[in-house]
Amino acid sequence: MSKTAQRVQQTLLRKPTTALLTLSALPLALWAVFTLPGIAESAKTWWDWRRALILLSGTVLLWWMSAGMLLALRPAGLEKACGGLDRLYRLHKNLGIGAGVLVFTHWLLEWLPKNLAKAGLIERPFRGPRGPRGDANMWMDLAKDIGEWAGYIVFALVLVALIRRIPYRHFRWLHKLFPLAFMAGVYHGLMLMPKTYWEQPLAYLTAALAAGGCVAGLIALSGRIGRNRQVACTLDSSTLHPDGVLELYCRPTTPWPGHKAGQCVLVDFGHPGEGAHPFTLASSWSLQDGRLRLAIKALGDYTRSLPQRLSPGQHLRVEGPYGGFTFAACAKPAPQVWVAGGIGITPFIARLQELATLGGSQAPVDLFYSTAQATPPSFTHELASLCQAAGVRLHQRDTTQAGPLPTLELSRRLRPGASLWFCGPLGWGRQLEQDLVHSGLLPAHAFHKELFEFR
Repeated sequence: MSKTAQRVQQTLLRKPTTALLTLSALPLALWAVFTLPGIAESAKTWWDWRRALILLSGTVLLWWMSAGMLLALRPAGLEKACGGLDRLYRLHKNLGIGAGVLVFTHWLLEWLPKNLAKAGLIERPFRGPRGPRGDANMWMDLAKDIGEWAGYIVFALVLVALIRRIPYRHFRWLHKLFPLAFMAGVYHGLMLMPKTYWEQPLAYLTAALAAGGCVAGLIALSGRIGRNRQVACTLDSSTLHPDGVLELYCRPTTPWPGHKAGQCVLVDFGHPGEGAHPFTLASSWSLQDGRLRLAIKALGDYTRSLPQRLSPGQHLRVEGPYGGFTFAACAKPAPQVWVAGGIGITPFIARLQELATLGGSQAPVDLFYSTAQATPPSFTHELASLCQAAGVRLHQRDTTQAGPLPTLELSRRLRPGASLWFCGPLGWGRQLEQDLVHSGLLPAHAFHKELFEFR
């Protein structure tokens, strides 16, 4: 990867707000160049500015919602640009939250002044008698009504997505309403867009982006998202370890394209209402073995019930591979520090297997593995031997006895040109990034972490 491409990608990875601001800056710039001068010249009262802001907020909202719909398709090119599926979904989530804020702003600009005027608290300019209403007015009125209800639905869906107490299966089915609400919003936005907008690039770019979003919505409604990256599998074995980690071996029955160590997949176990869930692969790909290994920690109602709902020979569907947590910081071998906590060891096991088959690491690698127990999880029984075969130095830590891993101990291993790879609790990852990157001990582009929080 070139330095320029790396900087662009890191901008997306470190500062997701940059992508959101870009999706605002472009329509704002077009509006400022082509529309603002006319408004500034013709506006007589602040009511004229209010109407301009209503139209502007609606236009930016269409851009954000359209981008969110396109990201929902999980396209390979955008996933790679974002740095992996986890970051693509983080951007998708931020776009959804931003859309909720814009919906509320758009509605408030419309509703508040009008009702303040009705209450006699502010003065509304006299508009004079209205002319006869025709068919065009009927379609405009319909667009207003549809847009209002679509806004309510979008705002409600955003709130549902943020309420973590609502089970995933309910959230998933409610989320399927979003494409319908989006297409209703497109009809509302394009129908009410003034003629002056259609005399400039803003309207046509908005319409093109919205059309792409509508196509994405139709694909989502037909259930075809990710269809070309899905393979059928059978469950070879299922082992529930004493520490609650479920270890699965799945055998693809249709061609699997292979995967890199550290990547993840979406697995649909065939249980109605649940759909596919993301899991990191705990094995490197071997044509001789031909199986995919998963290590699943019981973190919710569904994953806790999996051991009782699975049996060898069961059919399931695997989609992927996805993810950019692939240990490829640069073209040449360079020192790396790996930091894992609990089930976060999964991608590192896959990488250790990969390095072992290649004859060992060509650069110094230190693996720091922290668990809240004296003995590591049962499924990692081969960890020490794998590290030895891969040429990786293993540092295990029982945090109940020795306390949290000190950042100073990690910094001592950060040689010039080194990168750090983290997979573990989100709070710990943020703290490490704060201690190492923000203090200048490690460049931002050299800190890599998984963001496995898709909702």
